Amino acid sequence: MSPSSRQGVARRSAAIARASFYWTIKAIAWPVMRVYVRLKVRGLAHVPRTGPCLVVANHASYVDAIVLGSAFPRRITFMITEPIYRMLRLRWFYYMMGTIPIDPDQPDPGALKSAIRILNHHGVVGIFPEGQRMPGGSLCEGKAGAALLAARTAVPVVPAAIIGASRVMPVGAAIPRPLPIQVVFGRPLSFPAWTGRRPSREQIDAFADRMMKAIADLMEDNGHESAANRGTVGDTAP
Repeated sequence: MSPSSRQGVARRSAAIARASFYWTIKAIAWPVMRVYVRLKVRGLAHVPRTGPCLVVANHASYVDAIVLGSAFPRRITFMITEPIYRMLRLRWFYYMMGTIPIDPDQPDPGALKSAIRILNHHGVVGIFPEGQRMPGGSLCEGKAGAALLAARTAVPVVPAAIIGASRVMPVGAAIPRPLPIQVVFGRPLSFPAWTGRRPSREQIDAFADRMMKAIADLMEDNGHESAANRGTVGDTAP
């Protein structure tokens, strides 16, 4: 067997191992979430059952990814910031979960290409557009990365609101508290068609605002008081 063939076999074996690990963790996490934090899921009718899509959600707690992954019926490949991915005690876990590390402070073409590769293979990519946990569950302006990815791939973008995670495990807490959490999925969004070689920065920023407004609306409609003040999420997009 040639070196390239061996590398191909190794990559496929690693991919199978990571997929098995993901579904094993999900099988464990789902009943724990249902019992410990009484996880409720709404809006599953809006989730595409097949094909590529992006899932974008608010970010207030370390439990967000496991809660969102438990609620979503398909495998999500999460994009997480480099500092979190590089934590020695958890790096093996993030690697086995298939996460994509991304530099939060500057454009990261490598991470973008990895996400596009997942979407080209009809996968699901999960992003927290705020880029960091927001104390108290408040919602801030989203960064442009998710909107840029939506523009380049034209895949549906499913907004999701995670409600209650900031009380279950607020910033600085070490152990989750047994308080209720719900995840609400909204109608998929599509990046508008554009003319010219590529969308403008203004169009990308407008779609980023539109995604954050969709998340804010889901939060507000489902009783999250912190979403009432939406001046920080930019609600000027059509």
